[in-house]
Amino acid sequence: MSVLLAVSGLVAGYEPGLPILRGVSLTLGEGGIVALIGPNGAGKSTLIKAIAGQVPRFAGAVSLAGRDLAGTPTHRLGALGLGYVPQVANVFARLTVAENLVLAAAALPGPARRAAVAAQYAAFPDLASRARLPAGRLSGGQRQMLALARALLASPRVLLLDEPSAGLAPAVVSTVFARLRAIAAGGVAILLVEQNVGAALALATRALVLVGGRIAREDAAAALAADPGLADLFLGRAA
Repeated sequence: MSVLLAVSGLVAGYEPGLPILRGVSLTLGEGGIVALIGPNGAGKSTLIKAIAGQVPRFAGAVSLAGRDLAGTPTHRLGALGLGYVPQVANVFARLTVAENLVLAAAALPGPARRAAVAAQYAAFPDLASRARLPAGRLSGGQRQMLALARALLASPRVLLLDEPSAGLAPAVVSTVFARLRAIAAGGVAILLVEQNVGAALALATRALVLVGGRIAREDAAAALAADPGLADLFLGRAA
């Protein structure tokens, strides 16, 4: 399995001299789902944002399909194959579903836009039936599906997701995660930040536990799910 995303010795944060991430390294391969879990304040969302170029990187390297992303503006990352779905403000609430998708498709070559939007409607039938509805009137699950569809319009090779299950009912979480499984089966690599540890480990192939800005554990997701010591990492009783 070829490596699509490589993070090496990443030190990042919001203020120079006060890093939140302290030498994080990880790799993500084609079609793999890696869950990033850990206690609140561990730096999980900061890691996703640093990879996406939204948080300053002070040291280390991030590469996408072998290309060093140092100095690459955030708005250029989509064209290079990196998709990002933040936890909040991930759709334009006042625009309709159709307008959200058309706007996201504007980065594509003209002839490809209509087909790309049609493909997302086929993948997310609930969106097709609500195309003229403002995104702000969608349910939480439907809004998350729209955010995913917007990110997928550019055919990313790597997809970064920050808390996709936040605020969703368990049945809706199952639907969203089933869609993520299908996306990964199509070859897209997924890095998933998630507080719903059980659901994340059931979905992922591999998992990382981030504690205090460092990777404290890395293992197969199933192995971590069965490890009785996992709770100790969250409670600060193990290194």
